[in-house]
Amino acid sequence: MDIAYIDKSQIAVWRAACEQVAAEKTYLGLVSLPPFDPERALPNRMIANNWPMYCALDNGRVVGWIDIIPNEVPECAHRGTLGLGLLASHRGQGAGSRLMEAALAHAPQCGLTKVELAVYTSNLSAISLFLKFGFSEAGMWRDYRRLDGVTYDALLMERFLG
Repeated sequence: MDIAYIDKSQIAVWRAACEQVAAEKTYLGLVSLPPFDPERALPNRMIANNWPMYCALDNGRVVGWIDIIPNEVPECAHRGTLGLGLLASHRGQGAGSRLMEAALAHAPQCGLTKVELAVYTSNLSAISLFLKFGFSEAGMWRDYRRLDGVTYDALLMERFLG
């Protein structure tokens, strides 16, 4: 499996991976994605600004991704929000760690000094990964999401860089 910075030619396959993980209804904030417009897709903004966005590739197919999006408020632009997803078929094989290494190494180049995230408390493997990479608990959002009769809490985590 290769880890590479997102490329414009990968946007459609990245989107397909996002849709597949969203459909699981367990890991991402959205369970279905808005209509796809390749010209306005997130990777275009990430590439244009050289913000961290990497893909895990299995024989050229996107099987996972990570992004760190800087806060749009100028006084908070030193903070970035991390997003991560892996197809079920590729979890537990080290791709998450390799994606984290790439994105966290890239983040300071964008002026980021802090990375933040929210993860469902039920996602123990992701929490374990974030702890492994030096993230600490910053708080909790209780009753964060309700879906199909289930309530999810979100653990807020942060890591200071450098």
